[in-house]
Amino acid sequence: MSNQFSSGLELANVLLTSEPLHQSWDAIQNDKQKVNPNAQPTLHINTTQQANLTIITFLTSPMSLRGQEGLILSSTFKERNLPDFGFLLNKSNPSFSLNEAAIKLFASRFDELCLLKTEISRSNSLVIITGYSMGGCVATLFTLWLLESLNLSKAKRPLCITFSSPLIGDEHFRKCVSQFSAWTSCFLHVASIQDPVPKLFLSPNPTALGTGTKVGAYKPFGTFLLCSDSGCACFEDPDLILELVAANSQGDQTQYPNVGIQFFDYGQLLERLKLKAFCKDVFELAESDRVPLKASIITQLAAIFGVPPSQALQQKQLNSLIKKMETHEYKLAIQKTRASNAAKKINDMKVNMAYLEWYKKESKDREIGYYDVYKNKHNRADFNVQEFKKKLSNYWQDLVEEVENRPQKEGAALRTRWLMGGTNYRRMMEPLHIAEYYKDKDGKNYIEERPKHFILLEKWFEEEEERKVAERIRRGETVEDGPSKSKAQNVASSLTDDSCFWAHVEEALILCNQLEKGQPSFQEREQCKQKLIEFEKYVLDALKNFAVTPDIFLKYSSFMAWWKQYNKIVRSSTQLGRIMTDGTYRHYEKGVKVVFEPL
Repeated sequence: MSNQFSSGLELANVLLTSEPLHQSWDAIQNDKQKVNPNAQPTLHINTTQQANLTIITFLTSPMSLRGQEGLILSSTFKERNLPDFGFLLNKSNPSFSLNEAAIKLFASRFDELCLLKTEISRSNSLVIITGYSMGGCVATLFTLWLLESLNLSKAKRPLCITFSSPLIGDEHFRKCVSQFSAWTSCFLHVASIQDPVPKLFLSPNPTALGTGTKVGAYKPFGTFLLCSDSGCACFEDPDLILELVAANSQGDQTQYPNVGIQFFDYGQLLERLKLKAFCKDVFELAESDRVPLKASIITQLAAIFGVPPSQALQQKQLNSLIKKMETHEYKLAIQKTRASNAAKKINDMKVNMAYLEWYKKESKDREIGYYDVYKNKHNRADFNVQEFKKKLSNYWQDLVEEVENRPQKEGAALRTRWLMGGTNYRRMMEPLHIAEYYKDKDGKNYIEERPKHFILLEKWFEEEEERKVAERIRRGETVEDGPSKSKAQNVASSLTDDSCFWAHVEEALILCNQLEKGQPSFQEREQCKQKLIEFEKYVLDALKNFAVTPDIFLKYSSFMAWWKQYNKIVRSSTQLGRIMTDGTYRHYEKGVKVVFEPL
């Protein structure tokens, strides 16, 4: 990593020469003239249309921000009649805190914001949401609220650009937002080192209003463009941003007693920095500082604090910043390596699934399904499958746990993207878990001890199917009742819909054994028969919907073993009995309907 360097300066130069940054500030500058400087503190919203671009600006009447650092817990929003941001919550962070002034400003124009959200959701134009000072906080909240309603696989991603915005939430809020991997890149916060507003709420452990308890300090999220007259650089690490913003904040509290009322002009600053970017200004470094990574870091600090940065920072403070920035860059390098490894891991999982498909086919050729082959484990290949099973299970258990811990909206997006793979894994792999369970656990109820990741994968699949049906109904389309033609045609190569099918077969076998070998009371015998009748109905329903693989009818399968034992006990004359007795089941593999509704 000796040749590693940071891209903070390069990204800053790209932003400085980009139109959205300057368009956002121009919109703020224009709308500022419409705000009454003598009015009571209120939120002003303005929408500007430019060709295929919509700019939404949030400003407030001049207001002092001194003493506005109070936080409100999200769990109290409802009782305070504040907008619900519960979609951000996740298992690891069931609550967070937001700045009181910001959320109340948002609530003060809630009806208007609802209409604006609906208009944007229906529009196909690019949207920039911008705001200054506390207006920037509201812009941030509105962007999050908007993102929750958008399908980012189809809609254009909005961009939120704030100027001079104080921080808005605590560490739990940052974690909730940061887990929305597709969302955090939507936020750019522009802050000058000379501007006192962005560093206003940096005092540790503010009190959560209404609780009397201390909560975590404010934490930033998104990308920060930190700038000064000397230059600028971009940062994303929240702890590093806090350190940089607070680095030369001494004296701000007394120097700016009415902080928030004065208007810091970012327009002139950005134009000067834009010119520097075009001219490719560089800083002279000492010979000892020319190791690429360290040189890049010192150059960033020089851009933010002036040349040399030691004029604005004490040497001890400067060395601490350099060390932390180096550590951050190494962490990023490790994350990139992990991302690369993750891609390789996905390919490995595909190879493992392909091996199981081969194993399934080989088992069928031996007239016994892969469920029973694996349960018996007579061949070396059966033990090799154990390794593939272990790798696949570890991968999907970790992925499901990660999805479960994500905020609700992000989890849904991830589930949609991975759901087909997870469903195929569940339907292929869970029968092998069941096989091990009934071989090793001597007849306990698998359903009651079913692994959690299978339960969640099935739940998410059902939710997605319900969503698709609801969407088709909303569009006025006909919803198919019963199996589709393609499902019948492809039943021979399919997987059983209910991945717990073999658990139900095993339970039915246990019931038959109780009736045949045990000495149950009359009441117990009737209960066993009733459960077996219910299983019969379950099998008929699966056959009717082509929801079970034809492999169940293989000569040596556990299902056929159950049928022989069950038919001997009860002499079934039901529809399933006729299908099995006259051999109609043999046509099922060809997609022929074998179960008919009674006349």
